Amino acid sequence: MRAQRGFSLTEAMVTVALVGLVAAVAMPNLAETRRAVDFQRLTKQVYADAMGCRMEALTSCRNVGLVFDESHGRWFYTRVADGDNDGVSRDDFRRGIDKPLGPPIWLEFLSAGTRVGVPAGWRVPDPSGSGWLPTDGLRIGTSRIMSYSRDGHATPSTVYFNDGKDRMLAIRTSGEQGRIRALLWRRGWRQWQEVRI
Repeated sequence: MRAQRGFSLTEAMVTVALVGLVAAVAMPNLAETRRAVDFQRLTKQVYADAMGCRMEALTSCRNVGLVFDESHGRWFYTRVADGDNDGVSRDDFRRGIDKPLGPPIWLEFLSAGTRVGVPAGWRVPDPSGSGWLPTDGLRIGTSRIMSYSRDGHATPSTVYFNDGKDRMLAIRTSGEQGRIRALLWRRGWRQWQEVRI
């Protein structure tokens, strides 16, 4: 008679318990890895779209901007071109005079849980070195438009994004030169670090 091969109930339970233990240890690391990858995607996309606006403004000889907005707490932005030679404005965009250069880009599809602004209770240093950031997250005036002119100039602006856990991203545009920079900050860091894209 031949011996039967297989697992006993005890062996199967030990195997399932070990798999569960490994999964429990790996899950936080997987979530952290996903947040990091999502934030990298967000950084690259917003930077590329801001740079695309600048290039479009220079090549088409018209003002172009990123119009930021939110709907029911969900943030998005749209690339918009000036249609009447008076600069990109929210009113002209709503009336269809300033035209979108593509669909709205929803932040949650780039990076799950990402919001604009500084979460309440976070003490985030100002990248300029002057104290702490307020919670608003948009330093582009009341228009919420990061705009670029046909001669390469830009509205001095910074948009701050957070992942709700421990990361902040700043996309900054200088005025005269129109230079675009991406900066990263994490809880515990004393200062922001420039992201090489």
